[in-house]
Amino acid sequence: MPRSPYIRYLLAASLLLAAPAAAQPAATGATVRMTDDFEFAPRAVTIYAGEAVEWRNASRFKHSVTADPRLGSAALPQGAKPFASGELQPGESFRQVLPVPGRYRYFCTPHEGIGMTGTITVLPN
Repeated sequence: MPRSPYIRYLLAASLLLAAPAAAQPAATGATVRMTDDFEFAPRAVTIYAGEAVEWRNASRFKHSVTADPRLGSAALPQGAKPFASGELQPGESFRQVLPVPGRYRYFCTPHEGIGMTGTITVLPN
């Protein structure tokens, strides 16, 4: 039995309404540059829980972002998961969503010894 165009339209519309919505990426609450002076700029940022921090290697050197107390001087709020970017080449970036409020201390693995550290304060929303 042939279906009318109206019934086909209703079927298509119901399938679209039943489909799950695509997850929206977390908002970027702060952007931090890695510099040729072996610094995170700015060194301290504040965001809200659930936002992301994006680090951009604007340097001609390799850098990293490491927030893992097992690997160096990092500190995390209770319940937060450690994270690490791995080696970032010049021009590359790394993004991390931080859902747990508190203070995060992170460092650049190859340059921690010369003070390349930073902090993130995550406020509850």
